[in-house]
Amino acid sequence: MLNQTLKTKVRTTLAAISAICFLTPTAVHANNSRYVYDIGRQLVGVAAAAGLGGYTRTHKPFIDKLADNRSDNITINLRAGTSYGIVGVCDRDCRDLDIVLYDSAGNRIASDFKKDDTPFIRINPNRSGAYRIRVKMANCNTNLCYYGVGAFGR
Repeated sequence: MLNQTLKTKVRTTLAAISAICFLTPTAVHANNSRYVYDIGRQLVGVAAAAGLGGYTRTHKPFIDKLADNRSDNITINLRAGTSYGIVGVCDRDCRDLDIVLYDSAGNRIASDFKKDDTPFIRINPNRSGAYRIRVKMANCNTNLCYYGVGAFGR
């Protein structure tokens, strides 16, 4: 009986550990590796095209998927005195992606609402701390479109 109780406890513990490992959020949420690879590659290309050649990646890229006209929020820590470029990209089924950056008080700091699929903002925050990026899938031609957001700084 003791052996069976021990086995049950071990199984329960392993199940809990597995749930924590697999359900803990990470920077990359999307699970289709082809799209994740394409979006990651696009982020670097768009950053270079936006004039961020002297910048380096400051955060892991955030890659996920959204339905048409849906939004997602990403929290990012930025440092005062660092110049940042934040870029967004989306897959070939996406026609318009928008980003807005808010400070910790909810004030809009920067935004890109152009009708394109590569939003880009430059900022030089005057305070270090948590900021929120709101990503809106303004036009997606399928059920879900993959997108990515990358932060580059110097």
